[in-house]
Amino acid sequence: MSKTTSQTARRSWIPHYIAWSSLPDLFAVEVSGKDPDVVGFVSTGSMDVTIWHPKKAARAMSALIHGQDSLLGQLAIGAWDPLRLKPLATGTPREKSVKVYFHGAFSLDSSDVLLVIAGRNAPVQPYEWTSQSLKTEADSLYAAHLTEMADFEDRVSRDKLDRERLYEKSPELKRFEGLGPQEQPPSVQAKLLLPFLPKATTFGAPLTLRPDALDRRSIAAIEDSGWLPSRDGTYLGIRHILVGTKISCVLTWEPYSGPPSYPEVRWAVQRRLPQALRKPRLAHVGRPEFESGAQPSDQPTGTVSGVDSGGQEWLDSLDDVQLDDRDYRERIDESRKDRQARGFEAIAWFQPYHSYSEEVWGIYFDARKLDDLALSLLEDFRSHRVHWSPSNAARLAFGLTYAHELFHARVEAALSWLEVNALQPRHLRYKQRVYDTLRETPDWLEEALANWTSWDWFQSEPIQALFARSKANLDGLRKVVESSLDLSPPGYRDWRLGHHPVTWRNFTTQLSTGQAKTSASALALPLESTLRGPLPYDFLASDIPLRFVGSGVIADRLQSQPATFNVPTRRELERALKFFRHILDVSGGKGGHQKWTGPDQRAFILPTRDPVSVGVFKTFLQHLGIDKATYVREVRPNL
Repeated sequence: MSKTTSQTARRSWIPHYIAWSSLPDLFAVEVSGKDPDVVGFVSTGSMDVTIWHPKKAARAMSALIHGQDSLLGQLAIGAWDPLRLKPLATGTPREKSVKVYFHGAFSLDSSDVLLVIAGRNAPVQPYEWTSQSLKTEADSLYAAHLTEMADFEDRVSRDKLDRERLYEKSPELKRFEGLGPQEQPPSVQAKLLLPFLPKATTFGAPLTLRPDALDRRSIAAIEDSGWLPSRDGTYLGIRHILVGTKISCVLTWEPYSGPPSYPEVRWAVQRRLPQALRKPRLAHVGRPEFESGAQPSDQPTGTVSGVDSGGQEWLDSLDDVQLDDRDYRERIDESRKDRQARGFEAIAWFQPYHSYSEEVWGIYFDARKLDDLALSLLEDFRSHRVHWSPSNAARLAFGLTYAHELFHARVEAALSWLEVNALQPRHLRYKQRVYDTLRETPDWLEEALANWTSWDWFQSEPIQALFARSKANLDGLRKVVESSLDLSPPGYRDWRLGHHPVTWRNFTTQLSTGQAKTSASALALPLESTLRGPLPYDFLASDIPLRFVGSGVIADRLQSQPATFNVPTRRELERALKFFRHILDVSGGKGGHQKWTGPDQRAFILPTRDPVSVGVFKTFLQHLGIDKATYVREVRPNL
């Protein structure tokens, strides 16, 4: 994507959320897209840089041999700089070369300038500030370049031998040696990597600048950069790194150029149409009860990434899971009773952002009741002679429930889109005049279509293929799922209405008009596309926070796998920082930030917002020098 001009740069409705890292052992250099050594540096991960002696000659020699602004030229100068490559110990003058390691690269602007991050120590993680796609492309380009170099050297060797033979026969021709055009060795330019590089901008900031002031300066740099904003408002920052000879800050993100993202639609409602929100919004985790409203519940234990309903990662994460069958009969009976009274909301619920604060909105699962549903399904398999494992019962329990709750999130997204277009509240009006009015009646279309969405997930090709591989009795399995969806209150159990297109038109008309019923002669509005088919905005399952309340076998398994674990709560990160012997500096964090100082005196800035963002969690892992798998499998169980 090409950079836009600063006059046309698009600002986002989403508040900027910057996750900062400190990299005291690294430095950065700006190089041209024509540089011939960057591709090899990225591919191999390191290079040996000659140390020119004496020190006074280093700048002149590097400029003469490599070019002062080239990657090798700047690294050769950095070999004498104690802030870059020169070690603090004595002995550097005796070294002939220093090994430099690649840590990351960014695209700075449209003039083919790259920012390369390097250091004397190898990265703890191989892709801290780069991507696998960049490494793959660099490997391919560098391998092709080495082949071209080998061919070139072979041609040069053969040409030299041919000339020597010619000179033996005609010595008078030797005086013309070196005249005429000379074939230049092949090179591979750094600009070939630009499509694979994240975008970045740099700006100066004093070391004493407070976190809130640094964030303000960062926002100005983002908006002045000309790059399009990120999809979700998250940016990664490197504080006070040496860029050339100046201490600078680096901000990096992936500019988003698609249709409006749902996170931006949500924030446009909150900032442009605050009257569309409940006042005040609720700040607790509330389990919905049909007769008494939302009841306070236990605090969530963690956050799992929103999952692709047909994705393989979460399905694989439940391999070989064994359900806890203590009090088996009592739990199954209670589960069926609860579902008959409250449907899937007996197991999970959705808290809309229109009514709940940023910290607590999203999908919640009662971890224990999710296990109970899986046990109930497992018993149903046996009664229908479906030979199935506890793992598949767990997959079905989670998948059916999650599809149902995600539909409620999609309904709120559709109403948000209508609000942005009309600049008038829609969600609260619909909830009061339609949803609550039709509660527990056969016309309760939102719950009917939510259950239909669960059936649609079950019928999807990847799920059916999974079940077919397990050699299950598919007819019996379908009867189990149908019976489970039927074991629900009115509205829920009318889920088969989802098969008829007119149901979707009637429902989206309810969303738009806020009317529970229309006259028999009135035509429903053609608004099905607000929920079905290609949406005018970009909605991802991962846009919706997904959390578990309490402990359970299925929930614990999903949260113990790096592929499905997303981010911990802020309080869990605080415990993790204490686990790594960090101390909270009460004087160092301002403006919604906490400053934690480690035993090596390196600081980590932790925003006080909960849940933390993916970017904050990533910088936390980088700060500690561990990967997510290590955190999930080795650190988290000890907190």
